[in-house]
Amino acid sequence: MIRFCAQLLPLLMLFLTTQCGIAQQVDFTKDVWPILQSRCVSCHGPEAQEGQLRLDAKVIAFQGGLTGAGIVPDKPDESTLYRRLITQEEGERMPAEAEALPANQIAMIRRWIEQGAHWPDGLGSDAQVVSRHWAYAAPLRPPLPDVVQQAWPLNSIDRFVLSKLEQAGVRPSSAIEKRPLIRRLYLDLVGYPPTVDQVEIFVNDTSPDAYDKLVDNLLASPQYGVRWARPWLDLARYADSNGYQADQYRNVWPYRDWVINALNSDMPFDQFTVEQLAGDLLQNPSQAQQVATGFHRLTTLNVEGGTDPELSRLNQVIDRVNTTATVWLGSTIECSQCHNHKYDPFSQKEYYQLLAYFNNTPLEVNGTSSAFNFYGPTIDVEPSFADRRTLVDLNSQKSKKDRALANIQIELDRQYDDWITSIAKVTENEIAWTVLTATNPVSANGATLRVLEDQSVLSTGENPDKDVYEIEFTTELAKVTGFKLEALTHEELPGKGPGRYTAERPNFVLQEFTLHHGEVKLKLKDGIADYSQPNFDVNNAVDGEVDTAWAIASQFFKPHAAEFLLDKPLESEAPVTLKAKFVMNYGGSRVIGRIRLSAMTGERDYRKTPDRILELVNREQRTAKEETELHQFYLDSQASYKEAKQDLANVQKQIDALPAPTALVMKEIEKPRETRMLIRGEYKNNGQLVSADTPSILHELEVKQEVPNNRLDLANWLVSDRNPLVARVTVNRWWAGFFGKGIVATEEDFGSQGDRPTHPGLLDWLSVELMQNGWSMKHLHRLIVTSATYRQDSKARPELQELDPTNELLARMPRLRMSAEGIRDTMLQISGLLELQMGGEPIYPPQPAGIWRHVGRNAPKYKTSIETNRYRRGIYVIWRRSAPYPAFTNFDAPDRTSCVVNRSRTNTPLQALTLLNDPMYWEMTQALGQHLYGTRHDDLRDQVEYGFVRTVSRMPSEREIDILVDLYEEMVVQLTERPQDLKLLVGAKDKHASAELGAWYYLSNVLLNLDETITRN
Repeated sequence: MIRFCAQLLPLLMLFLTTQCGIAQQVDFTKDVWPILQSRCVSCHGPEAQEGQLRLDAKVIAFQGGLTGAGIVPDKPDESTLYRRLITQEEGERMPAEAEALPANQIAMIRRWIEQGAHWPDGLGSDAQVVSRHWAYAAPLRPPLPDVVQQAWPLNSIDRFVLSKLEQAGVRPSSAIEKRPLIRRLYLDLVGYPPTVDQVEIFVNDTSPDAYDKLVDNLLASPQYGVRWARPWLDLARYADSNGYQADQYRNVWPYRDWVINALNSDMPFDQFTVEQLAGDLLQNPSQAQQVATGFHRLTTLNVEGGTDPELSRLNQVIDRVNTTATVWLGSTIECSQCHNHKYDPFSQKEYYQLLAYFNNTPLEVNGTSSAFNFYGPTIDVEPSFADRRTLVDLNSQKSKKDRALANIQIELDRQYDDWITSIAKVTENEIAWTVLTATNPVSANGATLRVLEDQSVLSTGENPDKDVYEIEFTTELAKVTGFKLEALTHEELPGKGPGRYTAERPNFVLQEFTLHHGEVKLKLKDGIADYSQPNFDVNNAVDGEVDTAWAIASQFFKPHAAEFLLDKPLESEAPVTLKAKFVMNYGGSRVIGRIRLSAMTGERDYRKTPDRILELVNREQRTAKEETELHQFYLDSQASYKEAKQDLANVQKQIDALPAPTALVMKEIEKPRETRMLIRGEYKNNGQLVSADTPSILHELEVKQEVPNNRLDLANWLVSDRNPLVARVTVNRWWAGFFGKGIVATEEDFGSQGDRPTHPGLLDWLSVELMQNGWSMKHLHRLIVTSATYRQDSKARPELQELDPTNELLARMPRLRMSAEGIRDTMLQISGLLELQMGGEPIYPPQPAGIWRHVGRNAPKYKTSIETNRYRRGIYVIWRRSAPYPAFTNFDAPDRTSCVVNRSRTNTPLQALTLLNDPMYWEMTQALGQHLYGTRHDDLRDQVEYGFVRTVSRMPSEREIDILVDLYEEMVVQLTERPQDLKLLVGAKDKHASAELGAWYYLSNVLLNLDETITRN
């Protein structure tokens, strides 16, 4: 019986297993399809195909998307569909941003795949491939739409806009009047409003081409490039500092000037692209082409202690990839850094293939882990126009002072022989020098001081940044009248000394030399030296001031001596011990390397002639070199010569202080780096090795086999006419610059999560127009501003509030608050202060104190610009990332730590307070008030009307004039009755200011703070 049961058991197990399998056979239609429909197809279906995957279409589901094969029959562990359901990796598990599938549903899908993944024919979509997103198909020039109102369009742009309006049953707005039109055009093309005279000339010009001539003049203006460089510098994350906590200044203005010049010359946008991304890789690149590559040297850079230089470099490379994709492709490719893009067809591998183009750059920091310094490739560039003009002026001054010095020398040379005769009468026996015995030398900061046989003290070993020597000297002389301090050379010193700074420049800077006899400090005076560095006179060493010093640059590699008289002789019958102190805290190891001290006996109050000069005077014969030395000492001892020589030195100092500018540039390292994918985007978590390539969803990269694939190939690939994105993204940004938002509202995202174009035909037409007209920016801008669409009134009609509240149909021209820089430039122009000087170093307009207070090292100083320099255009204002100009940040200017495609436009009380109270805007208010006060008209109402037109370019209504006249008269009365208010308003310095001037200040403040003043209508 037992044996029978044992034989029956395997048969029973087989039966049960077979029955269980039959019971657990998965029915795709009933068990799996509902799961896919309810949890998957919203992102992977007919409406959205994230990751290039559709789970409602059998062929595509099995084939898979960007991450590989979707369904592999019998092999769930190789099927991306199943693996993405069970993964624990952040951002990888599906469904994305939703709760995970229940365990029983995941088990059901696994069993279905294990059982062969049977999907019945006819169920779901029969699509074979994922449809291509509109932005990834190259634009074609569409035919111009037919319109009913044939008379309204002025160019092709209007046909597309009017066609949409007619489909929606909406009429376009009427044309704007000439006065607001010229103001709109000036603000859009050059960035500031026209003068009253310019407005009147345009209004009175009745010729049919008056507007076209105005457009052409403004496009040709140098200020056009200034206006349109601003949004590009936002894209380029242009700033004058490194960012992060240290946030030190760096010289990048040559790139800004290159952008302005390129835009003014209407450089084709494809060339504009290539030179910025790869100008250094062009054949025999010009200086300008190398400066252009500063675009990708504008990344932030961390130089803080403890920073990993390689990680810092990698972060810069990542920023270059992300910025390139944003600026030229309008794509959020940065989402692929850690994993495949969830919405757009960009894989993680393709991200690192793009990164490989930028991965061959050198480190941009050097130094130690405790203190890194900004570093990296630079080239010398021409000084700015202002500096060149200054140099011409200084050279002219130098020539005049050279001639003056030469004339003085001619006059003094007539007295040279008499001087030698008088000096020769002085004998050396009248004074004597005795070397003092040195003992107990001590260095405050660790240098090794040892006494040599000649009683000099040599400093070796540790070479501290700063130091103070204390040395005891003894003498048995009964009467000492002065001392000689010698700074000697020695083989063990850098460059043999006499200082310890560097072997090339062994300078020393002696701030204080003191001697104590017991508790009494000896008073030293009337110092003379064989040589003193300009502005570092020998007497500075005994003046009691630590801010002054004696130094000997550039007379290195030889000994130097200084003699000092005592205020009164030191007399003693017993041996004397003196304590000498040498303070050398200038920094940089600028300390004396070898010191010897001698005491003087005798009198020297009638002369200041060193022993060396006496020796030369008393020689019967002198060599030419010795004669030159003696003659120069004679000249340097004459007051007139010294003064003229110092004047010349001061001018030379100003010339030497002029900056020798450099520009940051890109440069490839000789041996290309390997590029590996970073697993989950983690630094040092290396994955697959990749090589430079472009995203497969876009057009194919064309590279010659024998030439390495580099940034130049990437740049040429970007501006290929087969690229579906670059032209669209570019014209869309320009369109937004005029209309406030792009045809694609999400200017930074042309992917599946971005908005669709409101006028797709117009976007493609403009894109093709750009490419077929030499990539000319000015050509596109001219088309836009000469269109009837642009010339519409901006009034919001009641019916449009209901039919098109966001103005997508463009039935009117939008009103836009100006940019921060635009507001500044506009108010400077209205006030008459605007300075249109081009290029050069950044300016420092007035700002509240303490904004730049900084806890880091080597903080740059905010030196407020003076004279007209402070009134230059906003694009030239210093841009420090950790503390941008506050008047700009209040009006939504970014810190530019990263690429900014479109600034926000907010409306806050702080903005009103800025325009009312900021010191720079108050200067503009005062300037406008003074101008209006000095501009006399026969009638007050005419004067107010002039001020109104000057501010907003249009004629005021009678009601508006009434309000302003009433305000003026009220303020005149109030300031007359309250002179203390007038004093506070105009300042204590202007004691003769009238109540009328104060009233114009109030009126100007009102005009400059009108909403209309800071708005482009």
